[in-house]
Amino acid sequence: MFAGTNTENVRLKSLEIKGFKSFADKTVVSFDEGITGIIGPNGCGKSNIIDSIRWVIGEQKISALRSENLEALVFNGSKTRSASGLAEVSLTFENTKNLLPTEFNTVTVTRRFYKNGESEYRLNDVTCRLKDIHNLFLDTGVSTDSYAIIELGMVDDIIKDKENSRRRMLEQAAGITIYKTRKKEAKNKLDATEQDLARIEDLLFEINNQLKTLESQARKAEKFYEIKKEYKEVAVELAKAALEGFNISYKSLTEQQETEVDKKMQLEAEIATDEAAIEVEKVAFITQERELQSMQHGFNELQQNLRTKENEKNLATQKLQYLKEKETNLKDFLEKATGQLKTIGDSIEYSQMQVGEEEANLSTLQERVESAQFEVEDKRRVFDEKRAGVDAVRNQYQQYQRNQFDAEKKVAVADTSIQNLQRAQLQLTEESENRKQQLQQLQVESNEKEEALEMKRTDLVQLQEHHEKTKEQIFDTQAQLEVLRGELAEENRKLDSKRNEYNLLKSLIDSMEGYPESIKFLHKNSEWNHAAPILSDIIYVKEEFRAAVENVLEPYLNYYVVNNLEEGLQAVHLLDAHKKGKANFFMLDQFANFRTDTHQPNNTFRAMDVVEVDDQYRKLAEYLLGNVYIAENEEALNNSNGAVVLEKTGKYVKGKYTLTGGSVGLFEGKKIGRAKNLEKLHEEIIDQESIVNLLKSDIQFKHNEVVAFSDQLKEHAIRATEQEINQLTNQVFAAKNKIENLLAAQQNGEQRLADIEGRLQDEQDSIAETRELLITLNEQLVATTEEMRNIEQDYQAAEQAYHFASGQFNETNLQLTRQQSKIATLKQELLFKENQLNDLHEQIKLNTAQLAEAESDIVEGNEALAEVETLLVNLMRGKEAEEVKLNEADQSYYNFRNA
Repeated sequence: MFAGTNTENVRLKSLEIKGFKSFADKTVVSFDEGITGIIGPNGCGKSNIIDSIRWVIGEQKISALRSENLEALVFNGSKTRSASGLAEVSLTFENTKNLLPTEFNTVTVTRRFYKNGESEYRLNDVTCRLKDIHNLFLDTGVSTDSYAIIELGMVDDIIKDKENSRRRMLEQAAGITIYKTRKKEAKNKLDATEQDLARIEDLLFEINNQLKTLESQARKAEKFYEIKKEYKEVAVELAKAALEGFNISYKSLTEQQETEVDKKMQLEAEIATDEAAIEVEKVAFITQERELQSMQHGFNELQQNLRTKENEKNLATQKLQYLKEKETNLKDFLEKATGQLKTIGDSIEYSQMQVGEEEANLSTLQERVESAQFEVEDKRRVFDEKRAGVDAVRNQYQQYQRNQFDAEKKVAVADTSIQNLQRAQLQLTEESENRKQQLQQLQVESNEKEEALEMKRTDLVQLQEHHEKTKEQIFDTQAQLEVLRGELAEENRKLDSKRNEYNLLKSLIDSMEGYPESIKFLHKNSEWNHAAPILSDIIYVKEEFRAAVENVLEPYLNYYVVNNLEEGLQAVHLLDAHKKGKANFFMLDQFANFRTDTHQPNNTFRAMDVVEVDDQYRKLAEYLLGNVYIAENEEALNNSNGAVVLEKTGKYVKGKYTLTGGSVGLFEGKKIGRAKNLEKLHEEIIDQESIVNLLKSDIQFKHNEVVAFSDQLKEHAIRATEQEINQLTNQVFAAKNKIENLLAAQQNGEQRLADIEGRLQDEQDSIAETRELLITLNEQLVATTEEMRNIEQDYQAAEQAYHFASGQFNETNLQLTRQQSKIATLKQELLFKENQLNDLHEQIKLNTAQLAEAESDIVEGNEALAEVETLLVNLMRGKEAEEVKLNEADQSYYNFRNA
């Protein structure tokens, strides 16, 4: 349930939910006048409404929303609904009293989360940040950790005051939370600013170091550019000298080139004359070469014709041989075919005779099958009649058996029920006697426990009175202890602050932070009096005047204070030897006779009055500050009488002819008096530690008092007595409860006993009729059994006759099937032989025609072969003559080419 829609400050007007957890559709809850809460059955989504309010006002802890991750907040779909891609919740508040820092009368806060992980906050439908929403509700009590939303577990936390939950609730109610929040933010900003300032100091130190490095690099760069310029001038002169040698070499090479060109032209003319002579000889050579090629071409054609005729002769010979082989094969086939015709004709006549005989046998078998089938049907009719009679008698016998079984079951059940009722009757009687004895014992025990309980209650009241008195004393002591602890925490904080300040200041002094390198060098160099102080360390100024005095002493704060000129010169020589820069020195022996002579301006006081310095350095301080005065206001500036006038906060410094001033820096006054301030801080730390130790002793004393009072509380005795009272109360209650249970059981037992006696009589009356029916059924079963035996004998004889006739019929029918298959096989063989005979006649006819054709082709082949052989002899003779001519021409060609 969400309650508290009306608050003193802000009124909740409506809640709009869409796609958040179980709210798939857009749901608007309007909190009109008179509505103070939302109720409903378990599982309807009340807790999801609380989660949505937490979520929209900026809850970031996912466990507080009872989910594993943000994606689980989006409606994930169901069997009938698709999943949502967006979870959106909007809260609308009335701002009629302008308590929210905005000009709108109605403020709507919206939060959206998309499935892809994107989210946004909106304020009156304008995109904003979570911080804007927190700032809006900062002073209203509306937040994720406020007590405007109270869970079940938070009630227990408030009652037990877990982690100061009651204090937080009272602070929220009183409106203190906003100031604590602002205080925390301001402190965080202050800490961040202090860290930034510390970092700035570090950066300034680093920058100063880097500036020195950059100056060194700049000097090196200037030197580099000078050397580069000189190098450029020398390189130009070197290039000029190199080019003069190149010109002399170029002229010599040009003259040599002209001479070689003339020689080349003479050689080209001689080559042209020789090439013309070669061309004349080449023409004659080409003519002779063409004649030779023509003769070779003719000879090649003759050879080709010769090879063609030889191939034709070979083909004619092979064809003639093939025709002769074919003629021989055809004659052999025709001789064999005549014998095959006679064999196939005899086989066909025999097969036709077999088919006729087997068809006659088939007719005989068909007659026998029809006779056997008629006999089987007659035997089957008799068999069916006998089987019907047997089935009727069997059904009647089975019905008698079922009736007998039902009757026997009823009798057995009734006997068992009677026996159970009799045992239950005996058991109830015994239990009734036992309960009467238990009731007497329990009544005695209950009376004894009640008396003991009254005595323990009296003891508990006395112990509690003593406990309350002791507890009041403990509370008083604890209150004093808390006050002391608060004082101790405050003093410890002061002690820590002073220790931190002491450590920081000591670190700065040891590291010489902010001083030039020359000062650090002298401070660490063992060859010089490194114990000599720096001016800023020997002067201590009161806190409120440090900035003002430091403005005057700023030019001298890095000066070393030495005893005499010799120490100063020794330091100067060291700095010069090690190239560590320069340093300044005050020589104390020079101020031995120094006296100040000044006139104090009106409305001022001397700067020396706010300065603490050792006696040995007082003359030096008088020299620096003897003519310096601090003014309360600006009126003293008009009549300074030549003195230096300071404003006490350091805002300005007025000299005789000058005026310096402006804003006061954050770190002004931090450099002067470091050593003196370190000594004072050490003294303050010792005093503060004494205060802390004293408070610790007081706290320990009060703590011992609380422990002593706690031992007197007798809480253990109270708890033991309370435990005994609880045990006795439980025992009394248990005894009374047992008595009541036994009385109820006794009454119930008597009722059950009467009921059992009535049921026993009813069972005995109802079973008598069933026993008589069982006797009758047994007699009927005996008679039916004898009748069924006689009928079954006739049935078995009819069954045997039927099976014998059926077997004869099946055997005859099988013989008929085999005869039909045999006739079909003979007919198929006859058809095959007839087809074979026809094929043989066709083959004889075809081969006779092929034989006549082969004999004709043999005659033609012999004639063609004789003609080719004659032509081939003539070509061989022509080839020999042409070959002689070609050899002669070829010899003449090669002789000409070689010459």
